[in-house]
Amino acid sequence: MIPEKVIYTDGHDVTVTDTKLKVKNHSYKLSGITKHALMTMRAKKLPFIIIMGLGLLLALMGLFVDFAYAIDGGGDNISLNSIFLWTGLALLIAGTIGLAVNRVKYAVRIDTAEGEKNAVVSTKKAYITQIFEALNEAFRNRVAPDRKDKKIPIS
Repeated sequence: MIPEKVIYTDGHDVTVTDTKLKVKNHSYKLSGITKHALMTMRAKKLPFIIIMGLGLLLALMGLFVDFAYAIDGGGDNISLNSIFLWTGLALLIAGTIGLAVNRVKYAVRIDTAEGEKNAVVSTKKAYITQIFEALNEAFRNRVAPDRKDKKIPIS
């Protein structure tokens, strides 16, 4: 049995050989992969914008609407204005942090008989590009394994 030639490995999670793509506990044979692509997944911003808008609305209500109610807070009365203001500010801050942390993700997408899958997903484009290029090399080697050693005569 001929040992597999390792084309790329990141040391623990992803390995590309001349016959397989191994990702954590999953192994995909190259013969079973019909297509592969480098995919960019845009960050979802709408949920965070909605949270920020709701927070802004609550904070403005706390500032400008005069509520006549107060809640007994164990000796101190807490006005609804304070509750609306602080809840609104908390939502505004949470939405801003979520928007800042939410990033574009990149994936190596493969098509198999089981369907399309994002085999590897990361926020680091260079990492995903290395895996994608290793897959390209593995497919090139599979189609013409000894082509680089031989010169093709031109007639």
